[in-house]
Amino acid sequence: MTDIRDVEKTILRITERIVEIRDELTEMDSKLGDGDLGISMAKGADAVRRTVEAFAGEDMQTLFLQCAAALNKAAPSTMGTLLSGGLMALARHLTDKAVLTVEEIVIFPEILAGAIAARGKAQAGDKTILDSLIPYAKTLKNVYEESGSVDNAKREALDAAKRGMESTRGMTARTGRASWLGERNKEFPDAGACMFYRIAEIL
Repeated sequence: MTDIRDVEKTILRITERIVEIRDELTEMDSKLGDGDLGISMAKGADAVRRTVEAFAGEDMQTLFLQCAAALNKAAPSTMGTLLSGGLMALARHLTDKAVLTVEEIVIFPEILAGAIAARGKAQAGDKTILDSLIPYAKTLKNVYEESGSVDNAKREALDAAKRGMESTRGMTARTGRASWLGERNKEFPDAGACMFYRIAEIL
């Protein structure tokens, strides 16, 4: 079982990771977008961190809703909006939850991916964060259901996320600013997909 304190620790580790890779994201995004992804995500991560550190309650749904609001306010970019929407989607699955089972946790990435896809009107193959997130989500859920092993599921999901990230090199973006570059963006991997993979490394 995972309680709210465990969830808080995980969120804080994710925010730390985003700040760690800020410059890496900025460099990648400068090749495909306006170069603000690292700065925007670091600001959002810092806001989420402060929200978690100040949270004294026991309600997971309230925690996620507050984190979503903080992220959206601090990082009102496309990625910030998509991720805050994803956090709100997760919150809807946390009503009256004091603890989480593994079976509940392994579907979180799938919920997140669905929310991002719906709000961003994107899908796998569009050269976005979904190209890493969707393979991770599907593999995590499927391997756990088939094997019952969390370790196997995490390991195979991370491999799937990496392959998904690497597959964006050679793709032509179909959404966002990167799509304006047409064929010129094919040689670079997607920064959003790279960001998710780098987060998945520490989950």
